[in-house]
Amino acid sequence: MLDDYFQLPEILRRHRAGFFGAYLDEYTSIEKAQGYPRNTVRNHCYVFRIFGRWLDRRGLAIADLDDDVIAEFWRKQRCVPRVRHTGTKPLRRLLEHLRGKGVVPAQKAAARSEASALAHRYGEYLLRHRALAADSASRQIPVIEHFLRLSFGRGPLRLRALGEKDITRFVLGTAADVSPRTQQTQMSALRSFFRFLLEQGEIEFDLAGGVPAVAAWRHAGVPKYLSPDQIQQVLAACDRSTPMGRRDYAMLLMLARLGLRACEVARLDLDDIRWRTSELIIRGKGSSIEALPLLDEVGKALAAYIKRDRPKCQTRKVFTRVRAPLTALARKGSVTTVVRAAMSRAGLDVPIRGAHVLRHSLATSMLRDGASMSEIGVVLRHRSPATTEIYAKVDLTSLRRLALPWPVGSAQ
Repeated sequence: MLDDYFQLPEILRRHRAGFFGAYLDEYTSIEKAQGYPRNTVRNHCYVFRIFGRWLDRRGLAIADLDDDVIAEFWRKQRCVPRVRHTGTKPLRRLLEHLRGKGVVPAQKAAARSEASALAHRYGEYLLRHRALAADSASRQIPVIEHFLRLSFGRGPLRLRALGEKDITRFVLGTAADVSPRTQQTQMSALRSFFRFLLEQGEIEFDLAGGVPAVAAWRHAGVPKYLSPDQIQQVLAACDRSTPMGRRDYAMLLMLARLGLRACEVARLDLDDIRWRTSELIIRGKGSSIEALPLLDEVGKALAAYIKRDRPKCQTRKVFTRVRAPLTALARKGSVTTVVRAAMSRAGLDVPIRGAHVLRHSLATSMLRDGASMSEIGVVLRHRSPATTEIYAKVDLTSLRRLALPWPVGSAQ
């Protein structure tokens, strides 16, 4: 594969005779598949030669490579223009490639503290015995680590000594930093952890009853939403003359017209688009799989992006990066970033900028157009009608019928 980037025989000979010469053909083919431009790959190869000569002067072998060696090279050689321009990312990717081939020993896992080890053991328990989704289980691990650090510091875990004072310290220590809903989730995780400890024989008494309930009423607030005109401003903020703009426009349409969650957009596969039947297969919360109609407007935007702009890459996810490395937008945070950027370009000064506001906006718009609560629940795929009830708060037309007339009397 080096032959695709260097034509002069002498240059090819130098690269292949270098420290990493035996691995460059395969590595450059990987970078080509990931969409790196020709000049970028060439520059990476020159930096690898500089790195190899530096390693040779220090008498190091390939097996001696690790992150610390790369960090030292960067400190000593970052004044070299090619090295400074390229940075350390290509070197770290090469290191991971060599580790994958077994040429470089695998990175040693950092030793976990006793508290971290117990919290991760609890996370494994949630996955294997409680059948929690991986994301749900991973969110509980930091909560338990924080509780154990507050209770025992860096000392040994004396789990049988846990009591009300530890629970109180944790509750009061986190109350000012998180929202009531987040604290509700933390208290739920703590109760579950205490039941786990009791089941494992680590504590003698069930401490779950000592964890207080948090007052955070489900429908206490009013859904934040954008008006139809504001939605159009967000969509119009995408520059559809560019590949990134067409990709972002398709993503925003799916959020605004179908009411998808950010994670559902990120999970969408090419095989989930049923063009013949005009359906989308949505992989939602709790491993649910549902079919939604593919609206004409959404279908045209998806087709334009996939046909013109989606790069050829190994992932089957619909939405990918537009610059190398060409990988999937695998996390919902990437979708949220697209929404926030579009709102900023549109010049909207709104209190909430997450992707979920577009879902709320669709429900509010449907309600004002006369849709019933059950119809909104079907479109948003709510499992319980109670979840949809919060949108009644924005139905001002219906609420006005319920309002009592203001008492009018003669002034005293």
